[in-house]
Amino acid sequence: MIDARESDADALAHWIEALTKLETEGAFRDEPSDDEERLPSLWSRLAGTGTVSGNQELDKLRALLAQIASFMNRPDDWSQPYEPMLSMHEGRSAVPSDISNDEVEILKGLAPFVPDLILRARICDVMAIRSSGSERVQWFSLEIDALKELDLARVLRRQDQVILDRGLHVGLRHGKALRGKVDALETKIVDHVLTGHVTDRPDWSADLLLKHGLARTHARDIAARMQAIATGPELGDPEQVRAYLERATDWYAKAGQMDAADEQRFALVRSLISEAEDLVATQGSDPGARSGYLYERALKALRQIPRSRREKLGAADLTQELACRIRAAGAAALGSMGVFRSESGDLSDFRKTSMEAVTNKSPVEALRAFIGLTSIASLEHDRRSAEELIEKHPLQSLFSNVHYSHDGRVVHRSAGQGGERIYGEDPSVWRQLVQGYEFRVGLEVQALLAPAWLALTNEHTLSVADFLELTRGSSIIPADRERLYAQALYYGFNGDFATAAQLLTPQLEHLVRMHFRNAGQTTTTIDGQGIENEVGLSALMDREAAGGILGDDLTYAIRAFFCGPIGPNLRNEIAHGLINDTWVNSGQSLYCWWFMLRLTFIPYWNRLHDGRTVDEQEPAERARPEADG
Repeated sequence: MIDARESDADALAHWIEALTKLETEGAFRDEPSDDEERLPSLWSRLAGTGTVSGNQELDKLRALLAQIASFMNRPDDWSQPYEPMLSMHEGRSAVPSDISNDEVEILKGLAPFVPDLILRARICDVMAIRSSGSERVQWFSLEIDALKELDLARVLRRQDQVILDRGLHVGLRHGKALRGKVDALETKIVDHVLTGHVTDRPDWSADLLLKHGLARTHARDIAARMQAIATGPELGDPEQVRAYLERATDWYAKAGQMDAADEQRFALVRSLISEAEDLVATQGSDPGARSGYLYERALKALRQIPRSRREKLGAADLTQELACRIRAAGAAALGSMGVFRSESGDLSDFRKTSMEAVTNKSPVEALRAFIGLTSIASLEHDRRSAEELIEKHPLQSLFSNVHYSHDGRVVHRSAGQGGERIYGEDPSVWRQLVQGYEFRVGLEVQALLAPAWLALTNEHTLSVADFLELTRGSSIIPADRERLYAQALYYGFNGDFATAAQLLTPQLEHLVRMHFRNAGQTTTTIDGQGIENEVGLSALMDREAAGGILGDDLTYAIRAFFCGPIGPNLRNEIAHGLINDTWVNSGQSLYCWWFMLRLTFIPYWNRLHDGRTVDEQEPAERARPEADG
C-alpha cells in the first residue's frame, strides 16, 4: 500500500514543477512595467488570452494564482480585507471564500515556494483567513516573514504597499505571538525611511509607521530625515516639499519636540504664502482659485500652532492678515458649489448615462464626474416653480397644514398663505419648495446617484488613506477633523450610507457654525449662570444672514434637507435617535453622503485645476476671537 504522506509529497512535487514552469515563462518577473502594479500585472499575465497550455496542472495553478492576484485590497477592514475586482449584475470576480478546499490544500504546500514575495504574502494572508486558532497565527507569521524579505526600494506602487499595511495590522493585532516578527519588520521599514534615497519613496514608509504607532524611539531621527529631504535639492515640486514638511511636523510631535514641530509647520505656512504671493504677482488681479486656496491652507496650518508659539515665530497678526488676503483673492470654497452642471437628457436614459459618466476614468476624474451628475438646487428656480404652481392651484395654499413624523407624531403646524413666514418665505411657498426638493432628491438618487455609485465602486477601490488625501487637500475641512471626514466618506463609498450620514451631519453643523464665526456672527449663547452653549444648526440657518454667508442655494439646500420639521429634518432625526432600520439604505442617507462629498471635493478639485470660482468666501477655519486674540 502506498503511504499517504508519500502520495502527498508526490503531488506537491508536481505542483512545484508547475510553479517552476510559470516562473520560467516570466509570470513572476521582478518588476512590472512603469504603469502597472505588481499583483494586477501578475493577474493580467496569468489570466490573459493565449495562456492555456493543455497541461492540466499548469493551467489549474495559473488560474488559481490569477484569482488570488485579482483580489482588491480593503486595508482598513480587518474582517473582510479583500473584495472582488469586478461586481456586475451577472456576477462578480473571486474573493477568498470562493477558493475550494482542494485549492486550499494545494496552496498550503505551495505557498513557501512562490517566488513573488508580495504574492506569497497575499497567499499566506488568504490561508490565514481560511484557517482558525493557532493555524491562523502560523499563516500570519509566514506572511510577515515574506514581507521581511522584500526590497522596500522596489515597492513603489500603492497596491503593493498595502500588503505591508495589512502585515503590520495583523501582526500588531496578535500581540505577543507575533511581536518579535513585527519588530523585525518595523526595523526594516525604519531603515528604509532613514537611508533610502528620495526616489525609493521613504515617504510612504514613514506614513505607514506613523499610522500604526510604531518607531517611537526613532521619531526624532525620522523627523530630521523628513526635514532634510524637504530642505534638500532633490525635490522640485513645492507640494512634495510641503508634504515632507508635514511629515517632519508629525514626527517631531511624536518625539515630543513641539517647538521643532511648530517650526516645521510654520515653514509650511511660509511656503504656501510664498507661492500664493507669486501667483498674485504674476497674474495681477486675476490669480484664479489657487492663490485663495493656498492662503486658506496656510491659515488652516497656522491655527494649529498655539498662539504663544505664533508670537515667538513673529506671526502674531498673521491670522488676521491671511483672512484679509483670502477675501481679496475671492477664493470661494463654498461659493463654488455651483461650478459643475450636468447635461440635460431623457429621464429614461439617465441611469445608463450616469453609469457611463463615471466609468473608464481615473479615480479623481471619476469622483469629479460623480459629484457633477447633478448640482445643488437653485432657490430662484424652485421658488419661481412653486409660485407658478400655487397660482395654478391656489386652494390648498390657503389652509394651514399639520405635519407628522414617520412614527405618527405631530411635529409642526404651518399657517396658510399669508401666515408667519418660514425662512423669509410665505409658508405656502416654503411647503411647496420642500415638497419639490424631496421629490428632486428621490429622483436624483434613483436615476443618477445610485447607479453611478454602483459603477464607481465596481471600477475603483478606495481606502481611508485615499479619502484622507482628499480631506487634507480640501481647504474647507478643518485641520482637526480631516480623518473623521475621511472615515465617514469612506463608509459611504463602501455602501454604509447610514453610518456616513450619522458622522457627517453633525460635521455639517460645525462647518456652518465655523463660517458664521468667520463672518463675525455669534454662534453661542450664555445663560444666567454664565454657561456658554453652542447654537444649533436649525437656529443658525433661521438667521437672515445665512444666505449672505453661505450663498442662497446652499442655504436653501441645508434648510430644506437638514433643518426644520417640514422636510427630512436630517439633523434632528439623527441627533435625537429618531431614524430606524428603514433609513439604513434610504435615498436620503445616500444623498447626504453625496452632498458632503461634493462640499469636500470641489475645493480639492479647484486646488488641482485652478478653476475659476464664484462668490466671496470666508477662510476655511477661524479660531474663536478669544482664542485668536
